[in-house]
Amino acid sequence: MYKKRKIIFDLDETLYADSSLRQRREQAILEFLGDKSEVYLELKKSKGTIASLNEMGISKEVFYNIIEKVEINLKKDKKLRKMIKNLKKKFEVIVLSNVSKNLVKETLEKIGIIDLIDNYYGADCFSQQKPSVECFFMVERGDVCIGNNYEKDLEVPKSRGAITILIGKDDKRSDFCGKSIYDIERVIQNIGGIRRYLELRTTVFS
Repeated sequence: MYKKRKIIFDLDETLYADSSLRQRREQAILEFLGDKSEVYLELKKSKGTIASLNEMGISKEVFYNIIEKVEINLKKDKKLRKMIKNLKKKFEVIVLSNVSKNLVKETLEKIGIIDLIDNYYGADCFSQQKPSVECFFMVERGDVCIGNNYEKDLEVPKSRGAITILIGKDDKRSDFCGKSIYDIERVIQNIGGIRRYLELRTTVFS
C-alpha cells in the first residue's frame, strides 16, 4: 500500500500572517510583565519569546494562558483551503507550532482548515519547544517541512532528510523559498520528483 509522505507546516506567520494579532499578543505579554517589560524586550533581542520568559522565571504554561486570552480575529481562507485540499491528495498534512495545542486547534478552526489537517501539535505536547529535536519526531526523509524561521522550523528537518521551504524570506540554507504560503503548490510542483530531488541533493552536498 502506498504511504503518503508528510507535509509539515508551522502555524503563525506561515499558514497565516496577521501582524495585528502578533502585536496584540505581544502587548498582552508586556501588560502582564509590567515593570519587567524592559528586561523581557532586552532578552528577546537574542532569544525567542518562550525562552526569554523562561529565563525570567515565567513558565510556558503561563505564556499560553496570556496569549489564549487574546481574541483570534482571523477569517476563513478559501484560497488556503483549496491549496490544502490539493496537497492532501499526495501528502499527510501536519501542523506543528510553538503555541499550545488548544490554540493551534482554535486557529485552524478560524482559518477554516481544521477538518483537512491529519494531525497537529503544540509545544505543550513536548518537554521543550521547537527547535528541539523531540518536536520533529514525525519527520522522515522525503517529507516536506514549511516554516517562516529556518533555525526554528527547518534546520532539524533538513538534517533528517526533509525538503525545506522557507516562507517570506530568502535563505540559501533552505531548499526552496516562497514569498507567501500560496506559493507552496508551485514550489512543490517545481521540485518534480521528490525522491529524485533528494538523491540529487545528497549527491551535491555529500
